[in-house]
Amino acid sequence: MEEKKSHIKNLFSQTVIYGFGLFINRFISLLLIPLYTYYFLPEELGIFNVINSIWLIAGIFFVYGMDTSFIKFFATDKSLEEKQITYSTTMILLTCTSIVFSLIIYYFSNDINILLKLNTGTNSILLLKLMCLVLLVDTIYRFPLLLLRAELQAKKYFLANLISVIINIVANFILIIFLRQGVEAIFYSYIISCIITLIVTLLLTKKYLRLRFSFEKAKNLITFGNKFIYIGLFILFIDVSDRFFIKYLLNDSEVGIYSANYKLAAGMSLIIAGFRFAWTPYFLNLTEHPDNKNILSRVFTYYVFSGLTLLFIFISFLPPIVKFKVGNFSILNENYWEGLKILPYILSAYFFSGIFSNLYAAPFFSEKTYIILVVTFIGFIVNFIFNILLIQKFGIIGAAQSTLIAYFVMSIFLYVLSQKVYKINYQWNKVIQIVIIFTFGFLTSFFMKKYFLHSDIGVSFFADIILLTIIITILHKSKIFELTKFGEIFKLKPK
Repeated sequence: MEEKKSHIKNLFSQTVIYGFGLFINRFISLLLIPLYTYYFLPEELGIFNVINSIWLIAGIFFVYGMDTSFIKFFATDKSLEEKQITYSTTMILLTCTSIVFSLIIYYFSNDINILLKLNTGTNSILLLKLMCLVLLVDTIYRFPLLLLRAELQAKKYFLANLISVIINIVANFILIIFLRQGVEAIFYSYIISCIITLIVTLLLTKKYLRLRFSFEKAKNLITFGNKFIYIGLFILFIDVSDRFFIKYLLNDSEVGIYSANYKLAAGMSLIIAGFRFAWTPYFLNLTEHPDNKNILSRVFTYYVFSGLTLLFIFISFLPPIVKFKVGNFSILNENYWEGLKILPYILSAYFFSGIFSNLYAAPFFSEKTYIILVVTFIGFIVNFIFNILLIQKFGIIGAAQSTLIAYFVMSIFLYVLSQKVYKINYQWNKVIQIVIIFTFGFLTSFFMKKYFLHSDIGVSFFADIILLTIIITILHKSKIFELTKFGEIFKLKPK
């Protein structure tokens, strides 16, 4: 029992570390929302977010699975010389291919602008050309950071991320407020932060960097990495394609409102990303563990409880916080408040994306990872169909619902298929009871606000605190989920 708790404690610790690192790296998205929504019109942010989505999709091809390959090969290299060859080959290869890809996009930027019907003249073309430079520096700068992770240099990794965030924030404020730049300032700021961070991390990893290139190593890196492109593409399409559907079926202004509110869910997404970041290498270390199925089952129960607790917190407390005004200022400008209705769906989608990641273990243990590819493809098709059906009927709420439906369907399919190849006896009795009690809490909160508390934000805030306390107390007293056992995670010392 102590060993099981120790495993969960170690996973929790890694999730916190990775989650905090991701938080530092992505905190800027949430912090800068007030700045962007104050200085830019919804249609300006809408066009930027469409191009930003293109960046995310193109970024997968720029990296072409080399991040996974690099960590795998670098971690298994035995000598310093082998690590130097892996690192240098990766950096040289990615620099060359990224320059080629960027030049191609730059050359066809006018055609891309026409194809996407951006209709904003030179500004959209400028953003597309800047995106080429963003893709180049973003691809290169991430690999020294990957090396720091592979070498478990947590302090250096944290320092590099902190430098990047500070520079990005300062550059955004200077360019937007003082120099009165348009939305292109967002790209300028990111480029500046990436270049400076790259210089710092290259100095930190200089002992591994040599002007050495191995064609054999490059071939192995590409061969191993390309298989991870497709899963990443399907997941990314599910996450970002809704912006394109909203643009074509609605308008740029709706894209801006949707995107700004989507970013408010960053807190939940970072926690789930932190779990996912820690989970894959963690469960792979349990492959030969005789009790791995029981450990995986317990982790799943802990995730459901923790995830639903976070879901309740974010759904209940996020809207009143971002609408709270100091004078005429609020975290989210009033022009974007109508988009708050998407938050429950987006936050729930993040919860199910964590469920989906939790179920990864069985396909890996059974060496049938093609199941994940099949399921993500199904999710992509489901998301595509429901975006078309629901956005036309429900607007931006339909887009959020489509994302939630896709991750829910993927979780169901992955569970069914993975149980056939590697059966794990999850604690469904506890899990179902936890879900039922939290569902009752969600419904109670909804009806209280709709019929009794109305627009009284302060009273609603404290009512939800009391309600969450009641939910957790019921779970604890009924011994469905004992908080004392959860608390032992924090007290255990790693073996």
